[in-house]
Amino acid sequence: MVFIRRWEPFREFIERFFEEDFDFSISPRLATDVYETDKDLVVEMQVPGFKKEDIKVSFQDDYLKVEGKAEEEKEEKDKNYWRKEIRRGSFVKVIPLPKKVDPKKAKASFKDGILKISLPKIEEIKEAGEEIKIE
Repeated sequence: MVFIRRWEPFREFIERFFEEDFDFSISPRLATDVYETDKDLVVEMQVPGFKKEDIKVSFQDDYLKVEGKAEEEKEEKDKNYWRKEIRRGSFVKVIPLPKKVDPKKAKASFKDGILKISLPKIEEIKEAGEEIKIE
């Protein structure tokens, strides 16, 4: 038995709004992993249907911003679609980074629809502080 639920875009928006990685875009969700190694903070993102020339990565104030732009294909009138889910268009995803990194030494690669960005971590120096004598 197949259950069909009425699509309620506003309800879906509200439910997604309270998710941790809500990105305010109307583009399809881009699966993203953020993890760290001994030396790097690594971000991997699935960006199917995009070429590396279509993607721009930038860094500002401890946030990584990934933007993509691909032309939307025009729906052809001679095709009799039963289902049309593949979307093209723009996206912007802003990722807060949990560690301090050196963006000047960052490296990015793109292979098989996966964007991988390696950001070298900066060792945070914790100063002991200065003791204040009590009189």
